[in-house]
Amino acid sequence: MEQQFGCCLWFDGQLAEAADFYMKTFEDSKKKNETHFISNEHGTIGDLLTVTLELAGTEFLLLNGGPDFEPTPAISYVVNCENEKQLNDVWKQLNQSGETLMALTDYPELGKFGWTNDRYGVSWQVRLGESLQTIIPCIMFANKNYGLAQAAIDEWITTFGGKQTFVIKGKDDRLRASGFQLRGHDLIIMDSPEKHAFDFSMGNSFYFYFNDQADIDHVWNLITKNGKEWPCGWMEDRYGVSWQTVNNDLLAWTNDSNLEKARRATEEMYKMKKIDLARIKRAHDGIL
Repeated sequence: MEQQFGCCLWFDGQLAEAADFYMKTFEDSKKKNETHFISNEHGTIGDLLTVTLELAGTEFLLLNGGPDFEPTPAISYVVNCENEKQLNDVWKQLNQSGETLMALTDYPELGKFGWTNDRYGVSWQVRLGESLQTIIPCIMFANKNYGLAQAAIDEWITTFGGKQTFVIKGKDDRLRASGFQLRGHDLIIMDSPEKHAFDFSMGNSFYFYFNDQADIDHVWNLITKNGKEWPCGWMEDRYGVSWQTVNNDLLAWTNDSNLEKARRATEEMYKMKKIDLARIKRAHDGIL
């Protein structure tokens, strides 16, 4: 099935090293592609800009975005492991040179479970699953967002299309945990009553592959109505979660083997907030 969804992790360099680390850690992993800076506007020409990986069936884009943002545990990734040996191996890899948030041990109701930030600051929850290894993004609503998880699910399903798959209620009718799908991809959300020193950051974001300009416009208008517009097709919703608009034609233009065409398309995209496919194509074709 054609990929519709991905998770973006923000790095300040170290992309090649991080890509190797994640591919060694997870099952059914592969590098799908990589891109390089083709102008000096946001980096050094020739340096790695992105590496796209498939890790246990989920697409991850590693972005060399510089020092402005870092991932936080407000968005983590739940690794469902096939057996205990696999769980221990994954934990050992992720926890090495990382930061333990919850030690790997048996917990009431959770079973064997651990939560760690890896050496790059990316947050992972590791647990025993019931089948092949999978990775599911988990979104924590805490601090000013506490109690708004159900409202967020409803808004995201309306915006992107999807459904709620399970609900576990906690105290005061808050969501202790809930599963939902957006465009066919599973996610988890939870309300956390504890105060945390972190919140959402552009260091973690999600992206969808949009079919056309109308699809982009529809989602952009809904998300940014009470959120924020950011450059290059990035948008932040009213809860602080960051989303990106991706399109296969856009990727083809900005990664054209003809470097001059790719440069023109990329530099035109840098001028935008909401992606304008027609304008980027004209720049790519040299007729702007």
